[in-house]
Amino acid sequence: MWAIPAAYEKFLRRRNLTWDMKVNIDGVDYGRDVVMDFSIDRRLVSGDEFMLGTANMGKLEIKLRLQKELPANARVVPYLGLNVGNLSWQDAHIPWQDAHFPWEGGNLGWIPMGEFYVDSRERIKNIWVYTCFDKLYLADRAFLSNLTYPATMQAVWNEICTRLGYTYDNSVVINPNYKIPAGPAGFTMRQTMGFIASANGASVYVGRDGTIKFKRFAASGAPSFVMGESDYHRLVLTNPQKTYRRIVIGYDGEEGVRFEAGSGSENETLYIDNPYATQAMANALLMQLNGFSYMPMDMNARGYPHLEPGDVIQFERTESMAWQDANIPWQDAHFPWDGIYRHQTTILIQSFSYRGGLVMVLESPSASEQQSEFPTPGPITQEINRLNRDAVKLGRKYYGVGFTREQGFQLNREDGLSEVIWNSDVMDWKVDGQRVLYLDAQARKLKFAGDLEAASGTFSGNLSAAGGTFRGTLQGVDGTFSGSLQAATGTFSGDLSAAGGTFRGNLSAAGGTFTGTLVGVDGTFSGTLNAATIIGGTITGAWIRTAETGRRIEIDYRGWRSYDEGGRERISINYNNPAGMGGLSFYNSSGSLRGELYSDSSNLSLIGQGDMLIRAMSGSLHMQGNIDFSSANIIGLSIGSVSGLQSRLNSLQSQMDSLRQEFNNHSHTVNIGTHNHGNNQNQNWGGTFQTSRP
Repeated sequence: MWAIPAAYEKFLRRRNLTWDMKVNIDGVDYGRDVVMDFSIDRRLVSGDEFMLGTANMGKLEIKLRLQKELPANARVVPYLGLNVGNLSWQDAHIPWQDAHFPWEGGNLGWIPMGEFYVDSRERIKNIWVYTCFDKLYLADRAFLSNLTYPATMQAVWNEICTRLGYTYDNSVVINPNYKIPAGPAGFTMRQTMGFIASANGASVYVGRDGTIKFKRFAASGAPSFVMGESDYHRLVLTNPQKTYRRIVIGYDGEEGVRFEAGSGSENETLYIDNPYATQAMANALLMQLNGFSYMPMDMNARGYPHLEPGDVIQFERTESMAWQDANIPWQDAHFPWDGIYRHQTTILIQSFSYRGGLVMVLESPSASEQQSEFPTPGPITQEINRLNRDAVKLGRKYYGVGFTREQGFQLNREDGLSEVIWNSDVMDWKVDGQRVLYLDAQARKLKFAGDLEAASGTFSGNLSAAGGTFRGTLQGVDGTFSGSLQAATGTFSGDLSAAGGTFRGNLSAAGGTFTGTLVGVDGTFSGTLNAATIIGGTITGAWIRTAETGRRIEIDYRGWRSYDEGGRERISINYNNPAGMGGLSFYNSSGSLRGELYSDSSNLSLIGQGDMLIRAMSGSLHMQGNIDFSSANIIGLSIGSVSGLQSRLNSLQSQMDSLRQEFNNHSHTVNIGTHNHGNNQNQNWGGTFQTSRP
């Protein structure tokens, strides 16, 4: 049951209220102006009685007055909200602390009705009719497990949910001791989820929030909702109360492998189909379900959107007079005092329909006691039963082997590792989901991916392989090999084309074209080898040239040479043994030597037969070390050619001119003092004298 506020549930019983509706489609809300009506169907059974281990999809059908078409797999979430209209707090006879609605009345809040995805569509005039299913539809695909088996049911469940992007809540409780012995070959993921659920006393469904849930059943379930006679329009009790006291779990009736627990009549026996059943499971299910009962019924009722399949409800039904109206002794009045019987049942099928108002249909089906008994079979019935037991049937798996109208013979390994399909047109063998052997009879093609080992053989037609090992003789009219081709010996007549391959041993061919990669440990090739690309390895003793004539490069034992369009050698790399020198030689168009770059044990020589130009086109020419011009003349080197030299010389000339001028204009005085040479008789002589200029 979907949780709603207590005040909300009280308003559900009123008769003067209406339902608001909106539908969210890929994040956009649409109201009554677009949504005409919708119906939702959910069920926990697939037949006409109670069962465990179902994983049924919820279904939504909705009509939209919408011009644009919804995208594929669009997410659709319908909502319902109870509108209290003009009812306000002053009119509500409930405590104010429980009045969780606006003061002036209005919508009490939205209740989600589930999460669905568009599956199919139909346009009727200007109305789009969409059929949608919940996310369990994603699980309707073959289950190829990657686990190592035996594996626990919990691990298998987690693998499925992870692969499908499912989240599940704490209602999913799986016994950690339960295991699946081998990969569930031939089953879908949805079927496998159902097997795990039935082993744990539950069925699988998708909650309204989009999470995966378990609905567990128990003998002591108390009712969560009580319905009076005013809550429904029609009620039919389809059978007497159904009670289970015996559990039989196994694969199916034809296999004969069953595990039983409990005792009871055929009408009290719950049959469960599960290929992974054990006696421990049967015992645990009996402890959980012994005495589980419900009243089979079919009811049309007012809409209560918080109810869900699996909910235990109680409903009232007047079936007799009250004691006060009975003219029989009280000890014989085996009916309620007020004449109203109160029955308890479990909702197994539920549908909602919204067309301005909300109506609900509830069903709890069961087989009658007579249908549950085994009649005594006559001779014709016995023969039919024998045929059912012994005959091979379409669409049924026999330990991984089956036959279908579409595929023919089909074989699946239990762990899902390999699969074989075989009919008159094709043979298809897959390993890990990858095709390894495929025969197309009408096209007359055999394709193989893997290693092919043969002592000898003759192949006529096309042979395609991703890889292979051939031992012996392989003869074919023609063939295409994609991948690796390995052979100890062999003679190939015709054309051998390969995208890539590894050849060990001797490969002899009269001719052939190799495209792709050719890898070999050793081999002798006689004839012509054409290849677009050769990568890696060692080539010894060969004469390699890029063309036979004209412009080309040639490599042989003498060295490396480059030729121009006229076939003239222009550049060579070689070694001069007598001179002990190796280097580059350059020739002109006439074949004359024009320059050499050679080195020996101590020198590197650059020699030009004519003029030599050394130029840095967009930078500077840098030279390091000593430069010796003793044996050469320098021509054409002027002062202006040396950067900064002219300005430096001009500066020196200016300084010299300044010194010369100062020297020519210089004079000074000399003071020799007055003196008489030691004779007082002499006149004193001396003083300061001016010198002359130079």
